[in-house]
Amino acid sequence: MHKSLAPKTILVPLTADRPARLALRAAGQMARELGSRLILAYVSPEPGHMEQVGFRLESIDQIRNRLEGALGAIIAEELGDVPHDAVARVDDVGEGVVALAREHDVDLIVFETRPRSLLERVFVPSASAWVVQHAPCAVLVLPEDKA
Repeated sequence: MHKSLAPKTILVPLTADRPARLALRAAGQMARELGSRLILAYVSPEPGHMEQVGFRLESIDQIRNRLEGALGAIIAEELGDVPHDAVARVDDVGEGVVALAREHDVDLIVFETRPRSLLERVFVPSASAWVVQHAPCAVLVLPEDKA
């Protein structure tokens, strides 16, 4: 029997500083046309932030809500009425994305990457390269949207 290649679950990793517009647009279109479940993943290596009263840990829900607030307009613009779930994890970005893909039985990760200088490639590990090498599913890596 032929198994469909259409992904049932699509994961899009997002960060507040890199909204991944092209990845959102592509994943939203696939989810709409294929009836796939869409998950937006917020992975942050930092569990909290400094405040005047000292260090305060944020819960996963607080991280997710903060990032959804920061990216809400972009998500609405790129996804329109496509339903989606949001998950958050405090972890290394690459490892966190792979762990979330396993936890949610993801069939496709849609990642957006930007050009990197030679020094960055040598000294700063690429989360997208790590995900491609370790993901339990297919990974679509798109160039950063310049819009």
